[in-house]
Amino acid sequence: RILLSYCFSVEFRDFFIADELNSLSYSIWTSSYFFCAYSWHWSDLDGNCNMSQMWVAPFLASLPPWWRLLQCFRRYKDSNETVHLLNAAKYTSSIVAAIVTGLRRMYPSTGMTLLWFFTSLISSCYTSTWDIKMDWGLLRPNTENFLLRDELVFYKWTYYVAVPINILLRFTWALTLIPLRIHSQLLAILIALLEAYRRIQWNFFRLENEHLNNCGQYRAIKEIPLPFVLSDADLKINSDDEERISILSKCGVTQPIDIMSNDHISISRRPSFNLNSMERNSVGHESIHRGSFYGRRDFENKQVDTTDIIGSVNTSKLATRGNSTLENVLTRIKSLRNSDNSDESEIDDDDDDDDDEDDDEEGGDDDDNDDVYFEGRSRHEEF
Repeated sequence: RILLSYCFSVEFRDFFIADELNSLSYSIWTSSYFFCAYSWHWSDLDGNCNMSQMWVAPFLASLPPWWRLLQCFRRYKDSNETVHLLNAAKYTSSIVAAIVTGLRRMYPSTGMTLLWFFTSLISSCYTSTWDIKMDWGLLRPNTENFLLRDELVFYKWTYYVAVPINILLRFTWALTLIPLRIHSQLLAILIALLEAYRRIQWNFFRLENEHLNNCGQYRAIKEIPLPFVLSDADLKINSDDEERISILSKCGVTQPIDIMSNDHISISRRPSFNLNSMERNSVGHESIHRGSFYGRRDFENKQVDTTDIIGSVNTSKLATRGNSTLENVLTRIKSLRNSDNSDESEIDDDDDDDDDEDDDEEGGDDDDNDDVYFEGRSRHEEF
């Protein structure tokens, strides 16, 4: 999925692993020593395997940011959010810095050194700012915690320590400009280890911000609030309805009732948001949730357009209140009771007629009349 980044919809696991590979660019291009050493059978490695002077070094070092660049383009294609283009510009600066670094090794000169310095400076400033503001979700104005955010998982002091450390480690390439009594290869390994530490620290705060965004945008819970709010009157009506239903259940009303027989049951709820504002947020503007600068950044291929769901509701029914569901239930119960009473009266009349005929034919035998009466009552009860 990473090698063919643009061919798949990007999920969190995809760009998270690709970001890890960006911190391993030194390990990726130095791995070419392994293949070169075996191809030359470990003979004259200094002359045959001087990889820092070959074009393969900057090419391999620019592969991880290239994969992330493709992922950013794919995410922009799926979501049409401009924030992914800004992220793509960040990885473009990383690719340019990696290529210029390789060219400086192959063609050393003062002009190439200046070009390398400015490209690396721009890339480090861009990436460190993105780390703090976007990936960690910090530096938010008007929050409870100064220059942080309202919700924090770790201790507050850890953020104030991690932020300057992350920024400083983004500029470790500047150590090569300082005349240190360290071999260049040993210094390169030290810089690579510092970058690995920075990435481990970055992982904690990046996952924390992702978790908070999932909860803030209702992607990590099973229940989502409905697009309306309940007033005190609605809550009182619901409590009264529950009491009336409990009374009916105590009276022995157990016959099944079709409560959906009335087709014009209206909805008396008032929307709690503006549909026009939702449309604006869905086409590249910042999310309505303050906790996420990315908006719908991690579930573009899984999102459902909220306006389509709301549009499916008949808005003409939102303005008027019709018969409630409980009133339809009570009306149905009354109609069933009336039909039962009418059937019972008809059966009683038939029983009386049968008794009169038996009196005329058999001479008014009281015992026979009692048998007929109870037999008719038993038939009615069976009915």
